[in-house]
Amino acid sequence: MAFPNDLSDVVVFKIHPAIGIARLSANDDYFIFGSDPGSYKSNNLMKRQAVQFRVFAYGDNHVGLGELFPDLMDSLNITAVWSAKVANRKIANQLQQPLAGAPSAISAEASSDTKGGRLTGSLPGFDEGGTIPLGQITADGVFIPPKTGVFRKTAGADVPPFPGSAAVVDNTCDGMVTVRLMKAGKPLDVLPACIVVCAHDFSPDVNADRTLLDYLKEKLQISPTASPGNLHNQAARALDEAALEPGTPRFFPGIEVSLEENTEVHDVKGVFYQNSQDPRIDPREMRVRYKSTPADQGAVPGQLTSGLCSPWQSDYIACVAFWTDHLPAEVFQGVSSSGSVMLFRKKASDTSPSAETLTTGNDFLKVDQIGVARMRSGKLVETERTGDIGDGTV
Repeated sequence: MAFPNDLSDVVVFKIHPAIGIARLSANDDYFIFGSDPGSYKSNNLMKRQAVQFRVFAYGDNHVGLGELFPDLMDSLNITAVWSAKVANRKIANQLQQPLAGAPSAISAEASSDTKGGRLTGSLPGFDEGGTIPLGQITADGVFIPPKTGVFRKTAGADVPPFPGSAAVVDNTCDGMVTVRLMKAGKPLDVLPACIVVCAHDFSPDVNADRTLLDYLKEKLQISPTASPGNLHNQAARALDEAALEPGTPRFFPGIEVSLEENTEVHDVKGVFYQNSQDPRIDPREMRVRYKSTPADQGAVPGQLTSGLCSPWQSDYIACVAFWTDHLPAEVFQGVSSSGSVMLFRKKASDTSPSAETLTTGNDFLKVDQIGVARMRSGKLVETERTGDIGDGTV
């Protein structure tokens, strides 16, 4: 006998994607990354992007044995409780507070079996910091990002221009997602995943010439000629790579993560599991290692995103057309259109080159209402634009 009939040949379980990227929005609605969202907007707003985490079994020599589906858990009498531990360290980083015990880190942890898995942090000393939502982990392993928010030390203060401020913070975050698997009263060995909660991708069909996936493969020295493994290995790795492919490797300040220069992650390889240190790790693997104690090697929640702008809207003020894979400045109104329009214009009807665009931090509080740039017949075309940018604030 062997998996999936029993666990006799299982060495370890691993969660995939190893790094999931969720994207927040002011919308109540969300879709799960990798599924067809139908449309990227509803209620005149971008949808949030959630992440479905899945569990795979591995045997000796990193051989994939298959996915531990929910119905298989039932047949094997395995119970599962998902949990997440995340933080926003943007202000802590600006104030050069330590990785352990930083008073300005906004942190939260929750399990799917209590309080609906909702992660809620706070920031003492901030007028708007009493309750800061950081997401939700569900009983079936879905991480749902929070509705986007801006939280000010002084209530109602303007969102500052680039590079942001230590007096205004958002609710992006990063951290660990894991699942407690129990069989016959004993825990099973599980390697956790990482979740990154970041800002939007307004051009979902376009990736950078050199992606976050390319960057991490280089930094972690993953050989391009490594054996692909069996179909189960390939299925798990496809989840990992698909999650990273839309990410950008330019990290100052960055959109998904901030690494190396001007950040709290100077040694990228040092915050990842490594095969030379842990035999459970496949040499082709890209899995963030979170510390169990302050003395451990690895990352702490919030460290991977701590070098990003606080709040993220401040980055958007300066970087429209710089992060071209996420924030293209100009798009076509249709496939047959010969002229371009400003994607971030305030009035949908103003298609002139001098159209008034979102320019301030307060403007970008309403960025969810712009259109979505989609690739159509080789052209980047504006879609799902339903009207002018409103006057509401977040």
